[in-house]
Amino acid sequence: MDFVKLNDVYELLKTDNQALYVETDMRAMYNPTRMEVIKTATTKLVSKIMSCCPQCEIPGFDVTKANKGLACNLCGFPTNSILSYIYECQHCNFTKTEMYPHNKQFEDPMYCDNCNP
Repeated sequence: MDFVKLNDVYELLKTDNQALYVETDMRAMYNPTRMEVIKTATTKLVSKIMSCCPQCEIPGFDVTKANKGLACNLCGFPTNSILSYIYECQHCNFTKTEMYPHNKQFEDPMYCDNCNP
């Protein structure tokens, strides 16, 4: 079986027609980029549904705020990196603070506005 290149098909159609309109098929079922975004969104939604409030056990206990201020490893000044997450229940308003959510207590000086302006 011979495979024809897209450019060859375009040239063939262009010679036989006065006008030719070509567009990308952006429907999710044919677009790998969109499928990946939908997969990521679905994973996040399932994760949120599976996280229950420690107090009332209603699903949806999730991060509502991210606090910046992780200390620089060199100068100790606060950086724009995440220091803590605030989780909040939408049902009973229970809140919980998780310190160092990215498992690091200091930030690399390359991300510090004082050390690396």
